[in-house]
Amino acid sequence: MSAWLIPGGIAVLIFALILYRVILGRKKPGYLALAEYWVYTSQDRLPPQETLMDRMISSNPHNRPGRPCIGAREGLIFSDIRLNLAVAKRERNPHAFRPDLFKDDVHPPVEVLEMLPACSSFVTCRYVSEVPLKDLRHLQFLPHMADAVSSLMQGKVIFDPIMEKLWTAAEFVDLLKSNNNAERPDFHVRVVWRSESDGCYAVTKGLRKVGIAELRSEIQNRDHEVLVSGLLLRMAFALFRAPTSTADFEIKEHGDEFKVKRTTDFIEGYQIVKIQRSRDLV
Repeated sequence: MSAWLIPGGIAVLIFALILYRVILGRKKPGYLALAEYWVYTSQDRLPPQETLMDRMISSNPHNRPGRPCIGAREGLIFSDIRLNLAVAKRERNPHAFRPDLFKDDVHPPVEVLEMLPACSSFVTCRYVSEVPLKDLRHLQFLPHMADAVSSLMQGKVIFDPIMEKLWTAAEFVDLLKSNNNAERPDFHVRVVWRSESDGCYAVTKGLRKVGIAELRSEIQNRDHEVLVSGLLLRMAFALFRAPTSTADFEIKEHGDEFKVKRTTDFIEGYQIVKIQRSRDLV
């Protein structure tokens, strides 16, 4: 039997190489879809794969009659090479345990800051694709994976570094309990208003998950925060549902009509969005 091991192993390697090359061949230059969750815990050993799969599929507490959280469509991601699950230790990543020193758009609740000192590691649940996505099943899969990892490893805090948002593990459970469908824009995308010395503007957080650039409005008046943030959020939600769209958007807001379009300009990785009242274009 041992005589078959070497040629058998070579055959497996050749098949893996061919599969890898096929996937690489579909890459689109400049394209990157990245979704990720960090689960903070006091444990440093991942649960067995079978246990994790069972918790996500059959034993998922968020399943509803006729509405399983992870079906055959999402289950294919378990064997997807673009999925990565790993443990990071506190001693090697001390900065990751100081969310109060993260980017300005991360605002850790007091409860989170109180829980983190008891955590010695965090688990990264990451999905990265340089191949244009055909659908958004990974955005249903990853939150339920983060929830399952947290349940099995007694997680305390969950962080979405793309959306730049923190939850306690209990808050994240409640989020999925209220609606087990995570493949929706309000679960993954938000808008942040920034006030800086050169003016105010709104930016999106989360569109990288569907492979498109985050958006940034032009400089705005300070009292336009609600209007501009609302317009940018509606545009972001529409692009989330249709990432390949290149159309401009006609949006009604506060009794007025606006034309909202992406320009070819970028600032610090954000694509600039131009907002105009329709009546001003006549």
